[in-house]
Amino acid sequence: MKKVDLKKYEGLTGRDINNKVLLDIGEIEPRTVILGADSLNSAGGQLFEERFPERIFNFGIAEPNMISAAAGFAILGKIPICIIYGFIVARVAEQIRNDICYNKKNVKILCQTATFDLAAGGVTHHGVEDIAFLRNLANMTIIQPATPLEAVAAAYQGILEHEGPVYLRFSRTIKEELYSPDDYEFQIGKAITLQDGQDVTLIATGSSVHIAKKAADTLESKGISVRLINMHTIKPIDKEVIIKAAEETKGIITVEDTNASGGLGAAVCSVVCQNNPVKVKHVSIPDDSFSIIGPSIDALNEYFGITEENIIKKVEQILG
Repeated sequence: MKKVDLKKYEGLTGRDINNKVLLDIGEIEPRTVILGADSLNSAGGQLFEERFPERIFNFGIAEPNMISAAAGFAILGKIPICIIYGFIVARVAEQIRNDICYNKKNVKILCQTATFDLAAGGVTHHGVEDIAFLRNLANMTIIQPATPLEAVAAAYQGILEHEGPVYLRFSRTIKEELYSPDDYEFQIGKAITLQDGQDVTLIATGSSVHIAKKAADTLESKGISVRLINMHTIKPIDKEVIIKAAEETKGIITVEDTNASGGLGAAVCSVVCQNNPVKVKHVSIPDDSFSIIGPSIDALNEYFGITEENIIKKVEQILG
């Protein structure tokens, strides 16, 4: 597929990205169908539904049925896109495992709200374990973009170019951009080094990349050389960039708004321990408690220590 023109998506954030991207993908590939569970309007499937009403299916509050049906659509040669919320992954884990991943079906699962997007919803609406659930499934690819343009590029590549199960972990709240549409290249499984450094490495994913970027800037102003890596693909993880960081810097801090015991932190530790052991510290949601109700994403990040200040503290611990 030819290079995506990212310029036409500039200025879009959140569900507006889904609306435009899904419509354009539907125009390009007639085999795409969208499946929802009373989530189509809130997740940004309106334009696709208006243009292709015969290719959109609403299953009501029956997400497991939707996932199993998606496997059936894939058998028929379609490219099903299931729109769900992140916290729903726990509800449909068995169907994802047995119907999609075990059979390696070409199903795309688009998460439209991640972690604390629904801050006031509390533990039932905070999908903090979804990556941990899905990382353990063979054949699954997990992508978590950090910016709007990265989300666009990930959608095109994950849906139209990659054959097999894909979990696109989008957030409706990502707004800040880090890339120019003229020179940005996205590749599944290939992390992006945003800045190089020799003292310490920050490896972040999703919206947490922006928090890590602020910490890196502050540390650089203090004379600490920081390597900053955007790990947009959690599975397959970019082992090469992790091993290189472990060899060339004094330690690694992983930054994520999920549970490190099964998420990015665990994935990075696995690579480091098997190749070049070095100190690794996590900035993440702890696995000894559930999330709480919060007034905002920022408030919940502050509560769990997913902050610039905590990243700097972990760096100081590594550097001694």
